[in-house]
Amino acid sequence: MILCMIMVAALYGSCAAFDLPSLDRVAVSMPRSTVLLLLGKPDEVGELKDGLEVDIYKSNDLSPMMGTGCIYGDDKCLAGQSFIFQGEMARQAVERLQQDGFTLTEEKGETFRMLGKDDDTGQPLVVQIIQGAGLTVVMTFEKGFYDRRAK
Repeated sequence: MILCMIMVAALYGSCAAFDLPSLDRVAVSMPRSTVLLLLGKPDEVGELKDGLEVDIYKSNDLSPMMGTGCIYGDDKCLAGQSFIFQGEMARQAVERLQQDGFTLTEEKGETFRMLGKDDDTGQPLVVQIIQGAGLTVVMTFEKGFYDRRAK
């Protein structure tokens, strides 16, 4: 949840730093240098607890998407991504991911957890969807990374 608050705060007053085709080419476990080649320089760079780093990319041109965050583990490879959307659309996100083969594993109020595979790499992914205050946050993590951090 702290990651969500950091990302939302950083996204206000933004401009596009990436395009959708480039964002779609980004995949978990990709080295940070490759992500930077695809998306360009991030608008914000930050550090989360336990040494995780996050690059935040803002957008006004991809409505309702406000931006994305790339989360890197100790090995400087992409461990997860967050996508911030204006509007409460968590259930639509769940339905869309189910169409893509993801399974709903947990639902608590406006929070959903899903399990599936990355469409580019086939790697297992955990997706966490949170909705509130007029926003929807979709976070995707490489399953092994998620399992190690969730303990």
